[in-house]
Amino acid sequence: MSNTIVLYDLPSKQGKSWSYNALKARLVLNYKNIPYQTEWTEYPDLKVKLGKTGLAPNETGPAYTSPAIRLPDGSYLQGSRAIAERLEQLYPEPSLHLDLPDQEHVEELVVKFTNIIRPIFTPSVPKILLNPPSQTYFIEAREKRIGMKLDEFAKGAKKCVQTVAPVVKELGEAYEKNEGPFLHGHTLCYADLIFLGLLRMLNNLGEISQFYELEGGDKLKALYEAGKAKGLFDRDSY
Repeated sequence: MSNTIVLYDLPSKQGKSWSYNALKARLVLNYKNIPYQTEWTEYPDLKVKLGKTGLAPNETGPAYTSPAIRLPDGSYLQGSRAIAERLEQLYPEPSLHLDLPDQEHVEELVVKFTNIIRPIFTPSVPKILLNPPSQTYFIEAREKRIGMKLDEFAKGAKKCVQTVAPVVKELGEAYEKNEGPFLHGHTLCYADLIFLGLLRMLNNLGEISQFYELEGGDKLKALYEAGKAKGLFDRDSY
């Protein structure tokens, strides 16, 4: 067995990482410049593939999800936060600064942002990004969760931009506090990577610019461009 870290990620038609959850783990690996390889795994194959590893299933939701990783010692982990904490222990430099203040608040705002704009991105994911095996799985799972067809869900997209505006403003204020581009000025922390994962997905869907136009959106753009300048998105296809 190779001692290289393996990242279990969801493939796309474009051959690139797209899922904001999986991107959280990928961006940690890229930021820390940790050697790893990607094992692209379609949605319906996650349960079978990861179930064979002995990895404990999630306590809630789907039993096996992406991101998941195999560590050099042969152990497995799933869940972006658990992965980040473990990688910080094994590879402390450069640090994710998990203990810096204000991160919990920003992470809560990013969750709120994500939930509000689901009608914008959820219907687009299977159309634009997913391969046929994952398209069917994704559509069936999401329609069951939200209780309606995705085309119907998408009708709420326009209203989402107005609804999310106060959240974007609050995020902009958080990033302005230490004069950005990152939450703590020029010191990147884990909350930045969480936010960057979402912004990267929105960029890949062609949906990001509308949020830049909102009050505080300039700080979102500055964060995204700073992450890009650091090369965090350079490795997204292997």
